[in-house]
Amino acid sequence: MLNKKNALIVTACVFIGILSACGSTSAEKVYTHLEEAASMENEFEAQQEPIMELEQQEQELYEEMLSLGIEELEQIESLSEEATGYAKERKELLETEKESIEAAFEEYKRGEEQLDNMEDANEEAEAVKEAMNNRYEAYQDLYESYKTAIEKDIILYEAFTKEELTIDDLQAEIDEVNEQYSMVVENRDQFNKYTDEYNEAKDAFYEKSDLEIKGEESEDVEESD
Repeated sequence: MLNKKNALIVTACVFIGILSACGSTSAEKVYTHLEEAASMENEFEAQQEPIMELEQQEQELYEEMLSLGIEELEQIESLSEEATGYAKERKELLETEKESIEAAFEEYKRGEEQLDNMEDANEEAEAVKEAMNNRYEAYQDLYESYKTAIEKDIILYEAFTKEELTIDDLQAEIDEVNEQYSMVVENRDQFNKYTDEYNEAKDAFYEKSDLEIKGEESEDVEESD
């Protein structure tokens, strides 16, 4: 059966707490940078729903194109153009998402030097650094694979408009798209894994550093998730 599966980029939430008292210790400076970085990823998270909506709209158009015969080429061309437009919108949202991740990582790097000064929580600090850097690298892989998947979607949509297109040729294009989205899923899962590890490492670091986080606001964030 001719079928194309789309993959949704879903990330774990980064919970934001508030320091109960201001100060200038290394731990508090690290806290400020890490939580500012988390806040800067709000734009990243905001892209997820519209990206999923566009994927769904494309999938519906794709299935409609599959149901039409070559004698309905004019209608297929119209659907292909519409689907391509949605794919290009996804690409724009992906770039906005990436900008958010890059800005957040730059903010994190401002606090990374302070992590090297945490003698009483050295092990926890190293875990934070390792998890965040792994997460950042995983996102780069996710970004590249999803960008390529969008580009292959566009090629597939355009293939529908070719009068000489055979079933075998179409199946080959679909197989390429499916293979690419399988890679997206793998990279997404890896990114989410490192996100979880980073959040756990960050919480352990806060606890070891005796940072007092207001629980009320953290609970509000969790309830809204």
